[in-house]
Amino acid sequence: MTPLDGVRIAVTRVGERNLAIASALRTAGATVHEVPLTRIESLDQAALVSAVAVLASYNWVLLTSVNAVEHLARAMTPTTAHLLGTRKLAVVGPTTARAADALGWRATLIPERFAAESLVDAMSSRADVDGARMLYPSAQASRDVLPDGLRSLGAIVDVVHVYRSAPDPAGQAQLRKLATAGALDLVTVAAPSAVDALLDALPAEYARRLPVACIGPVTARAARLAGFPVKVESAAATAEGLVRSIVAAFASLR
Repeated sequence: MTPLDGVRIAVTRVGERNLAIASALRTAGATVHEVPLTRIESLDQAALVSAVAVLASYNWVLLTSVNAVEHLARAMTPTTAHLLGTRKLAVVGPTTARAADALGWRATLIPERFAAESLVDAMSSRADVDGARMLYPSAQASRDVLPDGLRSLGAIVDVVHVYRSAPDPAGQAQLRKLATAGALDLVTVAAPSAVDALLDALPAEYARRLPVACIGPVTARAARLAGFPVKVESAAATAEGLVRSIVAAFASLR
């Protein structure tokens, strides 16, 4: 018998990361429904292109998501791509680090915990932050924890919003159908935007009784505020870490 035999899980993350989580859950025996609740929409890239054109003026580049890596890569020219290799690169999380590494961008700093707060903490002990100029390509609704924290350390941080997370109506409809049919035991959510999309997809009473598995404390806090019972809170912002936490949660019930 596999650890998650008979457990019905909706995986709501977008793209290849969704596939990794879904595959690992199926290997553990779960019945998995892949239901993206959000989609990534690119914003006007003019500001990013302008920032990349003066990349030599930046000491650091901050990357906190694979989407940021992909958008930055599309804005690069061969000359600026080479120049990026001479800049200091701060990356949050192993998945983002792997995406950067695949492009030949070597991380100068990866915090021990994969969160903005941890990156600020790691930067606070360095002597090359005060007065440094930093480029931060990010999501439109990203928290201010990272830029504000680094500014408090004396850094000059240019935040450039390059994409946003928007609801996926088709995914929301599919999730609503599964939930109202009683076909789910757990829903994974990887960001507060996914929590919002999940809440919008469901009749109000389902929010109070549909268990969720969250990546990280920020998403878990958003889920609790929305009224969802948080069955799993994974500290590791990876597919492997989330699946391990889900297996552990259900193992305790068997």
